Amino acid sequence: MLLIAIVFLFGLVGCEEETKEGGENGEAGVIPVKPPTFTTDLGVWVTYTAQDVGEVTLALVGEEEFGGVPGYWIEVVVPAEGQKVVVKVLVEKQAYEDFGKEVMDWLQNPAIPEEGMLADAMAMQGMEGEGEATAADIQTGLDEFNKTILRLIVEAEGQAFEIDLPSFTKLIGDQAAQMMEMGKEMEESYGGETAAEEVPMPTFELVKGVTAEVAGKTYPCDKVVVTYEGESVDFYFSPEVPFFGLVKVVSKEGEPLVLADSGRSGYKSQLTSAEPTKIDANALMMMFMGGMMMEGGGGMPGGMEGMDPEMLKALEEFQKLGG
Repeated sequence: MLLIAIVFLFGLVGCEEETKEGGENGEAGVIPVKPPTFTTDLGVWVTYTAQDVGEVTLALVGEEEFGGVPGYWIEVVVPAEGQKVVVKVLVEKQAYEDFGKEVMDWLQNPAIPEEGMLADAMAMQGMEGEGEATAADIQTGLDEFNKTILRLIVEAEGQAFEIDLPSFTKLIGDQAAQMMEMGKEMEESYGGETAAEEVPMPTFELVKGVTAEVAGKTYPCDKVVVTYEGESVDFYFSPEVPFFGLVKVVSKEGEPLVLADSGRSGYKSQLTSAEPTKIDANALMMMFMGGMMMEGGGGMPGGMEGMDPEMLKALEEFQKLGG
């Protein structure tokens, strides 16, 4: 959950395009709207009210070099079980800027791109390609992730952890390879490969020059209407909103995401821990396998006494969070 404002671009995109001109709420009458612009000004922020979640904030909070690579610190603040969770991610600077430009181009001509980071993101959601991904494909994607995401810090209830990304993504790649191997063995056991089912694809249209009413304010917008299996979702984008310009999302169930507030400057990081505890993939795995430790409030599961002291310390902190 890194960039809440563009999740929709990954999960709901289409392969056919129509462009219309509209007025208020997409009706007749053209309202001139400037294209959304992407900014990298530090302190910019946006807060949304997400249905069944609460208020979610996305902010650009700083710059830092890591291993000689410049990056931007992006912060996402979300509610979870009555507490505030802060996720802070250091993203490679050039990759972030390139991705922002790609998204802005996509909003003016929503079609599946043939290359670039947005194309890769859509491909990961099954939006392109013939054939199935291989273990090598998965590992290549994880390697690219490691190049783009430089650091990841998660804080809840005043306890912060920095996840070692290379070890974590390596673990994911190893597990994915094992699962794929198990799948092949099952196919052989049950008589070979089965015919691949056709994946339904969304379609969409771009409606220019509409407006959106949010919290008593009228925003000039362009609207992307995504239709999937007979149901449509409307995404309203405005140049007056930071980051990617999203104002609100409208579906037949209501408005699952609506702009609550935003600013072009002045945001301060909500991360409170000065020195997060570092944790690698092995400790994370032990955390999940030792779920009984968090639920029952008991001692460490047997066999963990010989763990690396740093991992043990991290797991003890996780136990406190779950207690």
